[in-house]
Amino acid sequence: MLIPSLFLLAAVSGPPPYAESLACAASTRAAYDLAEGTPQEPDAFDAAMFWALATMEAARRDGLTAKAAEAAQLAERDKAKPPLQDGNPAAKAALAACLERVPDIKG
Repeated sequence: MLIPSLFLLAAVSGPPPYAESLACAASTRAAYDLAEGTPQEPDAFDAAMFWALATMEAARRDGLTAKAAEAAQLAERDKAKPPLQDGNPAAKAALAACLERVPDIKG
């Protein structure tokens, strides 16, 4: 479902800079991990997938390998998860900002 929205993002302006995409990928993946088994899980998955793909595209554009980008996403997710789990206001705000940028493909 998210593939068309990623193409739209790429066609319009390309993904955000790698560091920005990576931060959103980490935050949304951490949120997805925390949402497993809840009613929020499908939306959290969509957001995490969108940002993971955007990060991989930004990495490719910047000449980084897929392996390095994937490892960075996992490492940053591991850092982002505890503050979200603890309800840290800054972590929640960063996640909200990333979620606002995920295209609404459900109509």
